[in-house]
Amino acid sequence: MKQQRLLFIFIFFIFFRLNAQVTSSEKLVRSTTGVSGSSEIIAANNKTYVIQQSIGQASAIGTFNNVDYILRQGFIQPNVLAKIIDKDIPLNLEAIIYPNPFVESVTISFSEQITDKVEVVVFDVLGRVVFSKNYNAEQNLQVQFNNLPVANYILKVTANNKQFIKNIINK
Repeated sequence: MKQQRLLFIFIFFIFFRLNAQVTSSEKLVRSTTGVSGSSEIIAANNKTYVIQQSIGQASAIGTFNNVDYILRQGFIQPNVLAKIIDKDIPLNLEAIIYPNPFVESVTISFSEQITDKVEVVVFDVLGRVVFSKNYNAEQNLQVQFNNLPVANYILKVTANNKQFIKNIINK
């Protein structure tokens, strides 16, 4: 009796596992788990592959197409950083943000001499601005986030015609 039950469970899982692999299945769901990722195009053996990696996922993800099938592994996130990064400003401002995670405020400590105003903008994981403020030039800047809900955020700091981007966590 116990062997029959185990056999039934085994066949049940094999059946549903095979059905889940069918790309036309109504049960197949595309899901996202993070805010951003990266892509790399790789050519090997006269074939081109697009490799994509998401934030917080250790394994490689991507899609492989053949005449008869499409293989996909992992989750692909929207590129929120494309909305945040200003392509006309270099991404080489050196700064340290602490503490991270934070409770009410962070300190931004710049490695280079700051000679112009400092713009601090905080985005939520969907790329919406939740905080924005300009400050006078300072080497160590204390930024107070009043009433910012507990969540993950993306901090963008612009100074000396350079920008710095860092993930921060309000706990």
